[in-house]
Amino acid sequence: MKQGSPAGSLSVLSQNDLQRIHQAGLALLDRPGIRSESDLVLDLFERAGARVDRDARTIQVPADMVGAALRSAPRSFVMHGLDPQFDLLIELGRVYYGVGGTSEPYFFDYASGRPRRPTRADMVSVTRVGHALAHMDFMITLCSSGDVPVNQVFLHDTNAILRNTTKPVVFSVLGRRYMTRILQMCAAACGGEDELRRRPQGMGMTTPVSPLTFPRLIEGVFDAVEFGMPILYAPGPMMGGTGPATVAGTLALTAAELLFGVVLVQLIKPGAPLVLKTDADVMDPVTGQCTYGSPEQALGKAALAQLGRMYQLPTFTMGGGVEAKLPDSEAAAEATLGMLMNGLAGITLSQAQGTLASGLYGSMEQLVICDEIAHMVKRVLDGIVVDDDTLALDVIRQVGCGGNFLMEDHTLRHFKHELFFPGLFRRQTIDQWLSRGAPAMVEVAHQKVEEILVGAGPVPLPPGADAALERVLHEAIAELG
Repeated sequence: MKQGSPAGSLSVLSQNDLQRIHQAGLALLDRPGIRSESDLVLDLFERAGARVDRDARTIQVPADMVGAALRSAPRSFVMHGLDPQFDLLIELGRVYYGVGGTSEPYFFDYASGRPRRPTRADMVSVTRVGHALAHMDFMITLCSSGDVPVNQVFLHDTNAILRNTTKPVVFSVLGRRYMTRILQMCAAACGGEDELRRRPQGMGMTTPVSPLTFPRLIEGVFDAVEFGMPILYAPGPMMGGTGPATVAGTLALTAAELLFGVVLVQLIKPGAPLVLKTDADVMDPVTGQCTYGSPEQALGKAALAQLGRMYQLPTFTMGGGVEAKLPDSEAAAEATLGMLMNGLAGITLSQAQGTLASGLYGSMEQLVICDEIAHMVKRVLDGIVVDDDTLALDVIRQVGCGGNFLMEDHTLRHFKHELFFPGLFRRQTIDQWLSRGAPAMVEVAHQKVEEILVGAGPVPLPPGADAALERVLHEAIAELG
């Protein structure tokens, strides 16, 4: 099991401001409350004692119900992969980075330097690349199966992921029929329903509609929770669009929606594990698109990470997503800012590594570059060990004035883990670089992609899993397609 890198504790809000945002979230849950398009959710909260207006379809959640749910939610749990060596211990104080974000509608084609429609083959390739990268700890889709009918995309995406990685996966939670089929596919891949209940794969991402609306589309959260799958509750108010045009106002709205998610999951099944998605999206007033690299977004995510620490619950947000259209210096700068800020703020899980153009398409070359950035950030998060051995006073005295430390045993014992050794960002002289053809970094990243894909193949599945997964996929297509 992976233990993660040590998390930072960057604070951008005073304790007083943090409490004001929390209280504002509670006030919004009290008035106007959450509008629910789902009768299941209305029934659940009415039985629990919330004030439910059936005509307006609103749920007003009292503060004591929120407090009880926060106490019920577990502080720590394991996010399972098909292979236990990739399991992640999820709790505050640990940091992980993952591939992709959602089913991006386009895919960056290295040969043409342009985005294009993705295919099922692209889904297979990006999953295999993500599986091979040492510093990508979990998986989400980096493109989509764009060559199938729209209502089959999630099924084929799930099939591609389950066959090509054994790392933990974040699945999108949709309607109950879709969620039932996705759970059946997961069960087929791991060896049966009993095994899936024992080690529920990955996590289900539940995305409500901002502001303050629970859509019927994501009722599959009931099935995911009852099956034991951890839930990533993922509201996304966008400053200036579906949220106020101030960071503080959007934080208050996000707090209300997050707290509603905590109550919802705990009412479905007390003690069910969940993670809070602490995005602070910003709408660019010029393009109308969501920004992926703005400073106010980084500040908002850091503030929401503080809120997660106050609630003592793990958090999840976008990390390496960028606005850049190419895997270039702009993309690297934006990704580094997001990934480093997330680690320093203590966000447990950071997604969107490898995405470009505000999440409209993914790039395998950008993913490889983000893997190297994650390697660097993890070294920063490891910090500095200060003890008698690392202070090295005896060694310094032994070397004395004007000597060197090259031949010392102390150097041999420490340099491999004290120093960062790049894998992609190669250290070389100018002559060495020229002798290799003076490649730009994106060329080096593409070479690594090709090297991975040459040797990559499907992951081994339990006996009978291949046929079972194929059967469930075709049954789901027949029902939903």
